[in-house]
Amino acid sequence: MSAQVALRAALVKALRADADLTALTGGERVHDGAPRGGAHPFIELGPIVSRPLLSRAEEGEEHEAEILVHSRKEARGEVAALMAAAREAVLAGAGGFLDGHVLVNAGTLDERSERLADGRTWRGRLRLRLVSEPAD
Repeated sequence: MSAQVALRAALVKALRADADLTALTGGERVHDGAPRGGAHPFIELGPIVSRPLLSRAEEGEEHEAEILVHSRKEARGEVAALMAAAREAVLAGAGGFLDGHVLVNAGTLDERSERLADGRTWRGRLRLRLVSEPAD
């Protein structure tokens, strides 16, 4: 299994396994891609960009992953709380779900929130940098 496929699965599992995140969303509302007609708030895994850390992927890879959170509250407070909980869930737990690879470094690149064009939905974008190596 490629590191990116394993990482995508690990991120979804880590987010779904986090009790604080489940409490904030009101149920299991973590999706690998945006759900059609999904209840708010929800979290979706966005794009993951992977590149070899050195000259070959077999020597390790650097990944930039986006986690998107959506809310329809009046203000962006719920989005901020969801991003914080998602960040903690991933940084604390994703390595434990990574199949065939080892997470050797993880950190936040940036976070932002914005009101979408529909005028009622807030979207938070959490970008993470994750480094993986093949398991021995």
